[in-house]
Amino acid sequence: MPFQIERWLLDTNVWIFGLRRNESFPDSIGLLANIGSFSALVPLQIIRELHVNLLDDEMKEFYRLQNELRQFVELSWEAASPERVAFYRDKGCRKGDALVAAHAEASRADLIVSHNRQFLATLQNLPVKIATPAEALSRLSVA
Repeated sequence: MPFQIERWLLDTNVWIFGLRRNESFPDSIGLLANIGSFSALVPLQIIRELHVNLLDDEMKEFYRLQNELRQFVELSWEAASPERVAFYRDKGCRKGDALVAAHAEASRADLIVSHNRQFLATLQNLPVKIATPAEALSRLSVA
């Protein structure tokens, strides 16, 4: 039976810091460099946020990376379920975070990886596990 790699939803901030190679966030850079050790899920909400926050050249780099690692970067253009978004909003998530959590649940993500401390604190004891980029990297066999 083939080994199944984990499916991780990388939050917008992880993509931004990693694509910009922001040296203040080496774990985000490390995560993008290790796509393939896990599969990166990119739902519609993240795609929208990236288009708003990244410069044109940075978006080109995102799509270049996605194309290069096509088998490990899963884009989803489907909208999140309004009922599940409302569920996560009721748990205390801000709108964008609720959308991300609903996408993670629908795509059966193993992990949401985020720098967003509020997001990390809000979603405890739910089916979707959340980790910082450093915690996510520690799950890999990365030296």
